[in-house]
Amino acid sequence: MDWKQIANAPWIWICGAVLAVIALYQCTAFSILAVKILKRHGLQKNDVLGILRGAAITSIGPVMVELFVMVALVVALSPGIAWQREGAAVGSVITELIQATNAAAGAGQELGGQNFDMNGFANVIFVMNVSCIGWMTAAGFFTRYLGKARQKVAGGDSLWLAALSVCATLGIFGYWASTNLAKGGGAMVAVVAGGILAAFFFKLADWAGKPRLKEWALGLAMFGGMFLGKLYAGWGG
Repeated sequence: MDWKQIANAPWIWICGAVLAVIALYQCTAFSILAVKILKRHGLQKNDVLGILRGAAITSIGPVMVELFVMVALVVALSPGIAWQREGAAVGSVITELIQATNAAAGAGQELGGQNFDMNGFANVIFVMNVSCIGWMTAAGFFTRYLGKARQKVAGGDSLWLAALSVCATLGIFGYWASTNLAKGGGAMVAVVAGGILAAFFFKLADWAGKPRLKEWALGLAMFGGMFLGKLYAGWGG
Protein backbone atom coordinates (compact mmCIF):
# COMPACT_ATOMS: atom_id res chain seq x y z
CA MET A 1 0.00 0.00 0.00
CA ASP A 2 1.22 3.48 -0.85
CA TRP A 3 1.92 5.68 2.18
CA LYS A 4 -0.22 8.47 0.71
CA GLN A 5 -3.30 6.27 1.01
CA ILE A 6 -2.73 5.98 4.75
CA ALA A 7 -1.82 9.65 5.12
CA ASN A 8 -5.11 10.73 3.54
CA ALA A 9 -7.35 7.98 4.92
CA PRO A 10 -10.79 9.09 6.22
CA TRP A 11 -9.91 8.24 9.83
CA ILE A 12 -6.95 10.64 9.66
CA TRP A 13 -9.28 13.48 8.71
CA ILE A 14 -11.78 12.45 11.37
CA CYS A 15 -9.08 12.46 14.06
CA GLY A 16 -8.05 15.94 12.95
CA ALA A 17 -11.66 17.12 13.11
CA VAL A 18 -12.04 15.75 16.65
CA LEU A 19 -8.91 17.63 17.75
CA ALA A 20 -10.16 20.79 16.06
CA VAL A 21 -13.49 20.58 17.92
CA ILE A 22 -11.66 20.10 21.23
CA ALA A 23 -9.46 23.12 20.49
CA LEU A 24 -12.46 25.28 19.59
CA TYR A 25 -14.19 24.25 22.81
CA GLN A 26 -11.10 25.14 24.84
CA CYS A 27 -10.75 28.52 23.12
CA THR A 28 -14.40 29.32 23.74
CA ALA A 29 -14.30 28.17 27.37
CA PHE A 30 -11.13 30.12 28.17
CA SER A 31 -12.47 33.23 26.43
CA ILE A 32 -15.70 33.11 28.45
CA LEU A 33 -13.73 32.60 31.66
CA ALA A 34 -11.41 35.50 30.80
CA VAL A 35 -14.34 37.82 30.13
CA LYS A 36 -15.90 36.88 33.48
CA ILE A 37 -12.65 37.62 35.30
CA LEU A 38 -12.24 40.97 33.54
CA LYS A 39 -15.79 42.01 34.43
CA ARG A 40 -15.26 40.84 38.00
CA HIS A 41 -12.34 43.25 38.24
CA GLY A 42 -14.47 46.18 37.14
CA LEU A 43 -13.72 46.46 33.41
CA GLN A 44 -16.54 47.83 31.29
CA LYS A 45 -17.96 46.16 28.19
CA ASN A 46 -16.09 48.44 25.78
CA ASP A 47 -12.78 47.72 27.54
CA VAL A 48 -13.37 43.96 27.36
CA LEU A 49 -14.29 44.15 23.67
CA GLY A 50 -11.16 46.19 23.02
CA ILE A 51 -8.98 43.57 24.69
CA LEU A 52 -10.61 40.75 22.72
CA ARG A 53 -10.27 42.69 19.47
CA GLY A 54 -6.61 43.44 20.12
CA ALA A 55 -5.87 39.78 20.92
CA ALA A 56 -7.64 38.60 17.76
CA ILE A 57 -5.83 41.11 15.52
CA THR A 58 -2.43 40.39 17.07
CA SER A 59 -2.88 36.66 16.40
CA ILE A 60 -3.20 37.20 12.63
CA GLY A 61 0.54 37.56 12.05
CA PRO A 62 1.64 34.35 13.83
CA VAL A 63 -1.24 32.43 12.21
CA MET A 64 -0.17 33.59 8.74
CA VAL A 65 3.37 32.38 9.45
CA GLU A 66 2.03 28.95 10.40
CA LEU A 67 -0.14 28.77 7.28
CA PHE A 68 2.74 29.60 4.95
CA VAL A 69 5.00 26.97 6.48
CA MET A 70 2.14 24.46 6.57
CA VAL A 71 2.09 24.49 2.77
CA ALA A 72 5.47 22.76 2.85
CA LEU A 73 4.11 20.11 5.24
CA VAL A 74 1.09 19.56 3.00
CA VAL A 75 3.31 19.06 -0.04
CA ALA A 76 5.75 16.76 1.75
CA LEU A 77 3.40 14.66 3.92
CA SER A 78 -0.08 15.12 2.40
CA PRO A 79 -3.02 17.32 3.42
CA GLY A 80 -4.44 14.65 5.75
CA ILE A 81 -1.40 14.40 8.01
CA ALA A 82 -0.90 18.17 7.96
CA TRP A 83 -4.52 18.68 9.05
CA GLN A 84 -4.35 16.01 11.75
CA ARG A 85 -1.06 17.29 13.17
CA GLU A 86 -1.41 21.05 12.81
CA GLY A 87 -5.13 21.71 12.55
CA ALA A 88 -5.29 21.94 16.34
CA ALA A 89 -3.02 19.33 17.91
CA VAL A 90 0.60 20.47 17.81
CA GLY A 91 0.55 23.93 16.32
CA SER A 92 4.28 24.42 15.70
CA VAL A 93 4.54 23.71 11.98
CA ILE A 94 8.19 24.73 11.77
CA THR A 95 9.17 22.29 14.52
CA GLU A 96 7.14 19.51 12.93
CA LEU A 97 8.71 20.13 9.53
CA ILE A 98 12.23 20.00 10.97
CA GLN A 99 11.47 16.79 12.87
CA ALA A 100 9.92 15.18 9.80
CA THR A 101 12.89 16.16 7.63
CA ASN A 102 15.38 14.73 10.15
CA ALA A 103 13.33 11.56 10.60
CA ALA A 104 13.24 10.95 6.85
CA ALA A 105 16.98 11.56 6.64
CA GLY A 106 17.46 9.04 9.46
CA ALA A 107 15.73 6.47 7.27
CA GLY A 108 18.06 7.34 4.41
CA GLN A 109 15.35 9.17 2.47
CA GLU A 110 14.32 12.68 1.50
CA LEU A 111 11.06 14.00 2.93
CA GLY A 112 8.52 14.03 0.11
CA GLY A 113 11.21 13.01 -2.40
CA GLN A 114 11.15 10.30 -5.03
CA ASN A 115 12.69 7.74 -2.67
CA PHE A 116 10.25 8.51 0.18
CA ASP A 117 8.32 5.31 0.85
CA MET A 118 6.37 3.53 3.61
CA ASN A 119 9.48 3.02 5.76
CA GLY A 120 10.34 6.70 5.66
CA PHE A 121 6.73 7.66 6.33
CA ALA A 122 6.51 5.33 9.35
CA ASN A 123 9.76 6.75 10.72
CA VAL A 124 8.51 10.31 10.29
CA ILE A 125 5.19 9.65 12.03
CA PHE A 126 6.93 7.84 14.90
CA VAL A 127 9.41 10.66 15.51
CA MET A 128 6.77 13.39 15.23
CA ASN A 129 4.59 11.67 17.83
CA VAL A 130 7.33 10.69 20.27
CA SER A 131 8.79 14.20 20.27
CA CYS A 132 5.49 15.56 21.63
CA ILE A 133 5.38 13.31 24.69
CA GLY A 134 7.64 15.50 26.84
CA TRP A 135 5.91 18.83 26.52
CA MET A 136 2.41 17.29 26.50
CA THR A 137 3.17 15.42 29.73
CA ALA A 138 4.58 18.56 31.34
CA ALA A 139 1.60 20.64 30.20
CA GLY A 140 -0.93 18.06 31.35
CA PHE A 141 0.47 17.45 34.82
CA PHE A 142 2.22 20.68 35.80
CA THR A 143 0.32 23.59 34.21
CA ARG A 144 -1.86 24.00 37.29
CA TYR A 145 1.23 24.56 39.43
CA LEU A 146 2.94 27.12 37.17
CA GLY A 147 1.15 30.06 38.82
CA LYS A 148 2.45 29.11 42.25
CA ALA A 149 5.92 28.47 40.85
CA ARG A 150 5.91 31.90 39.21
CA GLN A 151 5.02 33.59 42.49
CA LYS A 152 7.78 31.72 44.31
CA VAL A 153 10.33 32.74 41.70
CA ALA A 154 9.20 36.37 41.89
CA GLY A 155 9.12 36.38 45.68
CA GLY A 156 5.93 38.44 45.63
CA ASP A 157 7.57 41.25 43.62
CA SER A 158 5.30 41.85 40.63
CA LEU A 159 7.66 44.40 39.07
CA TRP A 160 10.57 41.97 39.14
CA LEU A 161 8.35 39.29 37.60
CA ALA A 162 7.30 41.68 34.83
CA ALA A 163 10.95 42.52 34.12
CA LEU A 164 11.84 38.81 34.06
CA SER A 165 9.01 38.09 31.61
CA VAL A 166 10.13 40.91 29.31
CA CYS A 167 13.75 39.74 29.39
CA ALA A 168 12.75 36.15 28.67
CA THR A 169 10.61 37.25 25.74
CA LEU A 170 13.38 39.42 24.33
CA GLY A 171 15.82 36.55 24.73
CA ILE A 172 13.60 34.11 22.85
CA PHE A 173 12.81 36.42 19.96
CA GLY A 174 16.34 37.74 19.91
CA TYR A 175 17.71 34.22 19.57
CA TRP A 176 15.43 33.39 16.64
CA ALA A 177 16.07 36.74 14.97
CA SER A 178 19.85 36.41 15.26
CA THR A 179 19.71 32.81 14.02
CA ASN A 180 17.88 33.86 10.87
CA LEU A 181 20.11 36.89 10.43
CA ALA A 182 23.12 34.59 10.45
CA LYS A 183 21.58 32.51 7.66
CA GLY A 184 21.71 35.46 5.29
CA GLY A 185 19.69 35.58 2.08
CA GLY A 186 15.92 35.72 2.24
CA ALA A 187 15.78 34.86 5.95
CA MET A 188 17.99 37.82 6.81
CA VAL A 189 15.94 40.16 4.63
CA ALA A 190 12.71 38.94 6.27
CA VAL A 191 14.04 39.69 9.77
CA VAL A 192 15.40 43.13 8.89
CA ALA A 193 12.32 44.11 6.88
CA GLY A 194 9.99 42.86 9.62
CA GLY A 195 11.79 44.91 12.26
CA ILE A 196 11.77 48.07 10.14
CA LEU A 197 8.10 47.65 9.23
CA ALA A 198 7.11 47.07 12.87
CA ALA A 199 8.87 50.27 13.95
CA PHE A 200 7.32 52.16 11.03
CA PHE A 201 3.76 51.02 11.81
CA PHE A 202 4.12 51.93 15.49
CA LYS A 203 5.42 55.39 14.57
CA LEU A 204 2.71 55.76 11.92
CA ALA A 205 0.07 55.06 14.54
CA ASP A 206 1.46 57.91 16.68
CA TRP A 207 1.82 60.31 13.74
CA ALA A 208 -1.71 59.60 12.48
CA GLY A 209 -3.23 59.64 15.94
CA LYS A 210 -4.59 56.11 15.38
CA PRO A 211 -3.43 54.04 18.37
CA ARG A 212 -5.48 51.04 17.19
CA LEU A 213 -3.13 50.71 14.24
CA LYS A 214 -0.60 49.30 16.73
CA GLU A 215 -2.85 46.26 17.11
CA TRP A 216 -2.19 45.46 13.46
CA ALA A 217 1.52 46.31 13.55
CA LEU A 218 2.82 42.84 14.42
CA GLY A 219 0.75 41.00 11.82
CA LEU A 220 1.49 43.52 9.06
CA ALA A 221 5.22 43.56 9.88
CA MET A 222 5.48 39.76 9.89
CA PHE A 223 3.55 39.42 6.64
CA GLY A 224 5.55 42.20 4.98
CA GLY A 225 8.83 40.71 6.17
CA MET A 226 7.94 37.27 4.82
CA PHE A 227 6.82 38.75 1.51
CA LEU A 228 10.00 40.80 1.01
CA GLY A 229 12.19 37.91 2.16
CA LYS A 230 10.52 35.57 -0.33
CA LEU A 231 10.90 38.13 -3.11
CA TYR A 232 14.60 38.49 -2.35
CA ALA A 233 15.09 34.70 -2.20
CA GLY A 234 13.22 34.35 -5.49
CA TRP A 235 15.60 36.82 -7.06
CA GLY A 236 18.52 34.58 -6.09
CA GLY A 237 19.44 36.17 -2.73
